[in-house]
Amino acid sequence: MQHQETSVGRARLRWQAIKRRTGGIDREAIQWLFATCGVIASGLGVAQFIWPAGAAAIGGWWLLGTMAVGVIGGLVLRVTKRTIRAVHSARDWSIHIVPGSVLDHRPCVITTDRRRSTSAEKIAPTSLMGQYLQTLSPDDRSALESAVERATLSRPGDVQVVESSHQPGQILLLACGRPTSTGTVTTWSHLTQTYDGLWAAIRSRHLDEVTIPVIGAGYSRVSLSHSAVLLALLLSFHAASSERPVCRRLRIVVPPSDTDQEELVLARRFLSALRYSLT
Repeated sequence: MQHQETSVGRARLRWQAIKRRTGGIDREAIQWLFATCGVIASGLGVAQFIWPAGAAAIGGWWLLGTMAVGVIGGLVLRVTKRTIRAVHSARDWSIHIVPGSVLDHRPCVITTDRRRSTSAEKIAPTSLMGQYLQTLSPDDRSALESAVERATLSRPGDVQVVESSHQPGQILLLACGRPTSTGTVTTWSHLTQTYDGLWAAIRSRHLDEVTIPVIGAGYSRVSLSHSAVLLALLLSFHAASSERPVCRRLRIVVPPSDTDQEELVLARRFLSALRYSLT
């Protein structure tokens, strides 16, 4: 009995892993399959008209072969479609979700270290801030340290704008958590304040577009999954833009290692429910 439960548990884990990589069964994959069936029917109709005897002979094999191609094509479509472009119905703004690095775009948002520090000794080199520091010259790093020291980044949503000489474009340093005597605490309420403060800062600077990470993922202590934080971010931007447009284009960058097909499918469905046109 215990062996059967172990086998079932392993099978469930394998299926969940397949769903994460492929996104599971989705509307687009079904549409791809129906389109393939339409091509099959059209092809057989033309063959029947041109070659009545041969169409019957090859019809079965052609049907099976094309069905196999359709199924494989639908699966490949789910695996390779790693970007989302959603345009609001009023076409005042759009949301793009793409793989890559936030630092490849300007202007972009970087969440500050929990200690509001730019010291390389206190920041993990793999963090977004750590990666940014590695791209700076000594002079630019000194200027950044001075800017952070002068800045008021004490509350979630506080923003400090900096620029470096080697790559034109603004960097928006964003405070996400609330510093305490023992470190930093980040709750769901803090994330809400963070989003609201960021949208207000983007509006005040009249930015046409901005690139951000999934703010709160891997940073907050709110016990939320990456998918939940992404959906909260999308909903916050949509709600703020519905009151008054924040910017023309919001680009959300997800590191390739964190790109999850099941999460992207969920984000597509969520944006579709908010009446965005997906391309």
